[in-house]
Amino acid sequence: MRSFVHGSRRWLLAVVGVSLAFAVAACGSKNNSSSSGNSNVSKGSGIRASTGSRAEQATADGKKVGASMGAKVALPVKTIGIINFLNGIESSDRLAATAKLAASKLGWKTIQCDGKGTPTVFVACGNSLLDRGVDGIVEIAIDPSQIQSVLTKAKKAGVPVVQAGGGALPNGDLAGNYGPDEVKAGQVLTDGLIKKLGPGGGGVIIHDFPAAWAKDRTDQLRNRIKQGNTKLTILKNTITDAANIVPFTRKTTTDELTQYGSKVKAFWMAFDTTGQIAGQVISAKYAGKSFPDKPLVATFHADLGTLDLMRQGKIDMTSEANYDASDWIAVDQMAEYFARKTPPSQDNQPKYPVVGDVFSYEIIDSSNLPPKGQYVAPKLDVPSFFASKWQTEFTTG
Repeated sequence: MRSFVHGSRRWLLAVVGVSLAFAVAACGSKNNSSSSGNSNVSKGSGIRASTGSRAEQATADGKKVGASMGAKVALPVKTIGIINFLNGIESSDRLAATAKLAASKLGWKTIQCDGKGTPTVFVACGNSLLDRGVDGIVEIAIDPSQIQSVLTKAKKAGVPVVQAGGGALPNGDLAGNYGPDEVKAGQVLTDGLIKKLGPGGGGVIIHDFPAAWAKDRTDQLRNRIKQGNTKLTILKNTITDAANIVPFTRKTTTDELTQYGSKVKAFWMAFDTTGQIAGQVISAKYAGKSFPDKPLVATFHADLGTLDLMRQGKIDMTSEANYDASDWIAVDQMAEYFARKTPPSQDNQPKYPVVGDVFSYEIIDSSNLPPKGQYVAPKLDVPSFFASKWQTEFTTG
């Protein structure tokens, strides 16, 4: 999930477009299957604890880390407020649902408020949660500058506010700020794209997005091409109109296919929603064809809706990061603060003993798609790791 920084009117238009995009992507797919070793997994639920050897290893690692924290301490019961970026968006719902799940493992209550993708509502949500007496707030992928008044009010009340899910966001006055490394995610997709196109390279059309996280991703491709050690060339740089995401992406992609024809070998879509839209436009024009007989579509994040489109051949590759791990980090940092008075880490990707970075990054394509209805299994079973860490470290209730 990523934040947008625009005026309120443009924000409202943008989030309506995003909602439509996700509805289009999900069309024909009502999937409530479970992920690896899990049950009750559906679009927006997030990665759940696994079973078997992965869960056993993560549980053992969590126990070691929990024991390394020192003597077991009492963790007070808390109520955590959640400001969701926008209810109904798969990536946003995935983050909100995971924050709730993580908090529940500690016996904590949660109160969720729908930010509706609008800065004024973000602020209203934050103020409402503070007025209701929450002990901490997890905000989902919201730039701290857009809720500065809430952060000021929370600081005076001694209520920590942490951000989860938004890579490349500034720390601002947040108590903690956790999300995947967007530079690394961009490097992974760049490597995958160069490998897939082969030594002959070819023309690439970039659809960037007016946000820091998108620039961090796309700069990796631009820099590699500037270095001159690949035969990839940039045919066109397009910046998505954030106020008109769906119609803009549909029309622009259609026009680019007409203008560049066989010269375009791939589309780089910096935002997962634009990747879903462009993938469907390109697939419709090249019905029944696949790369290299149609342009390759490369984008970010293997949410269930994107994975469905990949199975249909409408998206070719995705740079995947288990971004919902940021919720487990956020709740863990709050638990350490409430139980041990340890200030939350100021690192965007805190490293943990034994396991290191709990985020993982990889290319997903037709060769390694998970079964239908399942999320990509990251290197670490994050839910099992933190549940074990907390059980070892804290007494609750």
